[in-house]
Amino acid sequence: MDKTDQTRKKRGGFSLLLLWGKIRVRPFLRIFKSPHVQRWLLLIIASLSIAAFLSQTLEEVPPVYRVGDVATKDLRADRDLLVKDKRATEKKMEDAARKVIPVYDHASSVLPEIEGIIDSAFSVMRRRNAEETQKREVEHILGFELTRQEFQALKAHRFDEKLINRVEDLTAPIIKQGIVSDKELLLQEEGIVVRDIQTGEEVTRRDLDSLLDYQEAKGAVKKTLEDLQVKGIPTDLRGVMVKIINNLISPNLIFNRQETNRRREVERTLVKPVFFPIEKGEILLRRGERVTEENFLKLEALREERSKGGTLVMVVGFVLLTGFFVASFYLFSTKNIRKVSPTNKDILFFILVLISSLGMVRISVVVAEGLAGAFPGVPLSSYYYFFPVAAGAMLIRIVLNSEVALVYSIFTSFFTGLLFGEGIFLPIIYLIGSIVGAHSVARCDQRSQLIKGGLLVGLTNLLLISFQGMSTASLFAVDIMFGLLMGLAGGIVAGFIVMGITPVVESIFGYTTDIKLLELANLDQPILKDVLMKAPGTYHHSMIVGNLAETGARAITVNPLLARVSAYYHDIGKTKKPQYFIENQMTGNNRHDKLTPSMSSLILVSHVKDGIELAKGNKLGNKIINIIKQHHGTRLINFFYQKAKEQEDPEVQEVDERDFRYFGPKPQTKEAGLVMLADAVEAASRTLDDPTPARIQGLVQKIINDIFIDGQLDECELTLKDLNAIAKSFNIVLNAIHHQRIEYPESQPEGERQTNGGSGPKSAKEAKGKAGKSKENGRRDIKRLGVS
Repeated sequence: MDKTDQTRKKRGGFSLLLLWGKIRVRPFLRIFKSPHVQRWLLLIIASLSIAAFLSQTLEEVPPVYRVGDVATKDLRADRDLLVKDKRATEKKMEDAARKVIPVYDHASSVLPEIEGIIDSAFSVMRRRNAEETQKREVEHILGFELTRQEFQALKAHRFDEKLINRVEDLTAPIIKQGIVSDKELLLQEEGIVVRDIQTGEEVTRRDLDSLLDYQEAKGAVKKTLEDLQVKGIPTDLRGVMVKIINNLISPNLIFNRQETNRRREVERTLVKPVFFPIEKGEILLRRGERVTEENFLKLEALREERSKGGTLVMVVGFVLLTGFFVASFYLFSTKNIRKVSPTNKDILFFILVLISSLGMVRISVVVAEGLAGAFPGVPLSSYYYFFPVAAGAMLIRIVLNSEVALVYSIFTSFFTGLLFGEGIFLPIIYLIGSIVGAHSVARCDQRSQLIKGGLLVGLTNLLLISFQGMSTASLFAVDIMFGLLMGLAGGIVAGFIVMGITPVVESIFGYTTDIKLLELANLDQPILKDVLMKAPGTYHHSMIVGNLAETGARAITVNPLLARVSAYYHDIGKTKKPQYFIENQMTGNNRHDKLTPSMSSLILVSHVKDGIELAKGNKLGNKIINIIKQHHGTRLINFFYQKAKEQEDPEVQEVDERDFRYFGPKPQTKEAGLVMLADAVEAASRTLDDPTPARIQGLVQKIINDIFIDGQLDECELTLKDLNAIAKSFNIVLNAIHHQRIEYPESQPEGERQTNGGSGPKSAKEAKGKAGKSKENGRRDIKRLGVS
């Protein structure tokens, strides 16, 4: 096989591997295209991000300083701490160790050993050996030399055994009294523990003065044996016996250092450490200060506390706890709160606002600590009231709705409270401030409303902080005074933040806020001018529908701005084929006369699709696009349907009603349903030849009833009470439009009026013929619009 074949084989194998990888990976990647999976991935990312902000194990560890170093920045305790006082603890341990009295081993074999040595030495003396030999052997046994006179004195008394016993009896009490090597050191203790080496029994002795040191014991032996009152010892032997006993005697109480140290170490370990408290917010070290030993202990305690529990298991546990909280809250909200039905884009926006808010608070804490260090007179807790947490809820309310804003307020208040760890009051202030802020921008029809909302949040903070001061009997305390100032400023700042960031959100996410609606309500918008030029009848129709929808919205307390602006743009799709819609047919030629009913139906239906495309191209936003899509629902185009039924040939093909209905969907919101009603009522009102109030009222009621019976309002939240209020508001507007006018007489000569075609009185016959023709055309027009 040549190199070319080998290369081809390798390439073929690699291609097969890539193909196999695609086959295996594609199903896995397809899973992530599911909106449901994407939604849960967003929630997982949110949980991880929140856990990262809140987890104490991910905090920055304080810098390492040694005693004498200069601090490079202010360090403040972020939690309450108990710092081990090493000096005090060591002193306490030393005191406990000193209370342990020394252990002395009692050598009870000292006296028997002395007796044994003397007995052995005297036994040698009793032998009949040469004197020099005896003397050497005795000296060897005793361990010291005897003078010849001393040896002769012992020999003269024939080494009497009774004499030896007498000497031992006199010496035994001295040895039993206790002999130590260093009495001065012993007298520094309160007592000693005397432990028998053989039996292990222990006795505590406090009479340390009665003990003898080595020299005192020798003196006691000499005094006892040389006492003339002591009987049974010859005078010439007293000195020899003193020498023998004093050379053989040794301490029988021996200091056991190892056992004593062991017992003292046990007592040291039983001592509880001494701690001193550090309160949260307390400055541990100021920038430029030298690190003292106390500072060093505090920093070490903080470093040790922050590094505790930094194990993988604890981190995973915290992430899972946060994830369970987020998932539970999400499921409850979406299943039980009707208006909480967010799209993936809404969830992404919600998460970004929440994480941005937590990040802002995190950064603000660092800044506040720096300011508190620079201005010690301002309490650190006062800066917490300045944080514009309510800005997020206000932004959510402007972009989404009140229910989602409430959920956000609960979320951010809870997590911010955990972040600060300042008790329950601070989260309550954030929660109520967020709710008030969201409510204040519910109908934001001008930008100044945002500043007013921020001011309202600030005033709410003033009240709440005052209540806190009253509840703790410290209303006029320094921290409360500064808190009032910071709370007011924080609310105003929140309003400015929302005002500045709202246009950015509209641009990035494509949301249609009330502020955006105000811009779209400007009749100088290019798309509205395009409608005016290409389809003037549609333009006029849309303006009237806008007035009807706005009035109806105010009657049922929904967003009037959204209703009006949506009505302005609901028929923009008619600009693609304006001459196929009756309101734009100025010449009287109807193009539908040359088309089949099904084709006419398709053209009418297409204006909805065309309108959606134009709305997307002009970035009108989802709210307006949805109303354009829903403003006809699935209504029947009755005129062309009936025309098709008349032309139907059952043997060839039956007419299907579904081919003459709009594609829908039905209105999903009150505003969409309102635009549908206003559109139908305005079109029908054009057919009235004599629009008296009674006829207008009857027409409005009939149109609303027909739409309701057709089931077009089943999926929106309009109630019968709402429909009644809408009908009344429509009657007011239509009566104002179609009110009667007085015909003023002209002063021109009759001939001139006839020549110029003036507006003088017409004959009854002419007026009646024109009215009949207008009525007939009006009925035909309304049928073409899809109204029965």
